Amino acid sequence: MSKLAFLAALAVATSLLAVAGPVSAKDSDLQACARWQNHLFEVCAAYVFNDASFSLQPYYKYVHSDSILAPLGNRFFLKYKGQAQQLLKRRVASWPHGTNEVEGPDIRILSARSSLSCNRGVLITRESWRVTSQNGRTLYNETAQLHTVLLRRVPDQRFKFGSHVLHAWVVYNLYNGRRNIQPTC
Repeated sequence: MSKLAFLAALAVATSLLAVAGPVSAKDSDLQACARWQNHLFEVCAAYVFNDASFSLQPYYKYVHSDSILAPLGNRFFLKYKGQAQQLLKRRVASWPHGTNEVEGPDIRILSARSSLSCNRGVLITRESWRVTSQNGRTLYNETAQLHTVLLRRVPDQRFKFGSHVLHAWVVYNLYNGRRNIQPTC
């Protein structure tokens, strides 16, 4: 798909989002970032809302779909890079054709660290997701799974979060379990 065709499809899908209803985080997700200050709030909000809720959730829903809303899932490729993108592409590779049902994300942030001088962040999360096919078969399920999420800040990209305009952070790696990783250069 050409860049122009991709942008046109994304524009159509985004305008249709108002008709289909936005993907939304749960109240617990909204509160997950409230305790963090400054750039840690920014890392948290970017991951919970911009990356997981508005990028990964539609990817899981439309990854093998012919729906007119399928281009919403393409945002995943902008927000997940490197090993994180490869891991998630492998996860969905065997999923059947069709539009899936997605429950989640329910994300609890256990700890947050970042280094603005290196544009890196690390979150320890506890996440719950459930993805089922059109016929009700469970494709992916995790309940309160512990993750370590590595992010990189994109200084020239921003997103709106309530009344705040925050820098975008892109997910570069995901680990199951807690890892002692520092956000170093």
